Amino acid sequence: MKRLKRISRSVDSLQTSEGPIHFQLTRSSARKTMTICVDEQARVRVASPAFVLEEEIHNFIRRKARWIQDKMNQAKARKDILSQKKYDHGEEFLFLGKKYRMDVEEKRLKTPRLAFDGSKWVVGIPSHLPKDERQTKIKEKVIQWYRRQAEEILGSRLFHYARLIGVEPKKIAVRTQKRLWGNCDYRTRTIHLNWQIVLAPLEVMDYVVVHELCHLIVPNHSKRFWQRVEKTMPDFKKHKQWLKDHAVDMVVV
Repeated sequence: MKRLKRISRSVDSLQTSEGPIHFQLTRSSARKTMTICVDEQARVRVASPAFVLEEEIHNFIRRKARWIQDKMNQAKARKDILSQKKYDHGEEFLFLGKKYRMDVEEKRLKTPRLAFDGSKWVVGIPSHLPKDERQTKIKEKVIQWYRRQAEEILGSRLFHYARLIGVEPKKIAVRTQKRLWGNCDYRTRTIHLNWQIVLAPLEVMDYVVVHELCHLIVPNHSKRFWQRVEKTMPDFKKHKQWLKDHAVDMVVV
């Protein structure tokens, strides 16, 4: 007979070296390890096996306090940027690590159009489109354009590095991911990549591709994994750091 999974949830606060941390704790009889995550609203969520003592959970949180605070700061900064970001004339957007200005013009069109000429974004907006709908429509076009570029560029980079590393993913998908640039399912040999990585320089995109492809060989972040990444990309550390330093600049959605 299958045993029932027991789950309990509570909200708590803990004083740490980084200040007070408020968190939601979920205990489960099915869980074997403790984990911490910070969601896009900067809320801290802790998951623990049911048998772990409260003191051990608190010590775990204290050890991770700096990491938690960094993630909370990133989430708050992301929220602030998204609330202030405008999709309108004169705004600048990243593509392959460089910023390009957006020129918006009203034209006799039925639907908005967007093009990139290598030096700027050119957006045509129907003159009849209400002003309160302009930014939403432009944002939709920008995201569509980014996704197309990501699918094309990432597809070619994946093919190149898969041959170089000697692996073959069964499935590749480019999609929206709020917290990850990519992830690999070792069991199904599926790689998912975040289209927003197309905002980064090409060599940083390559690092993300190499990182996920190496997970088809080593499904964790052990020393062996990082050695495999370094073998393919000796300077990967500077690209990894670029992502950390520019995470806030890469916010689109």
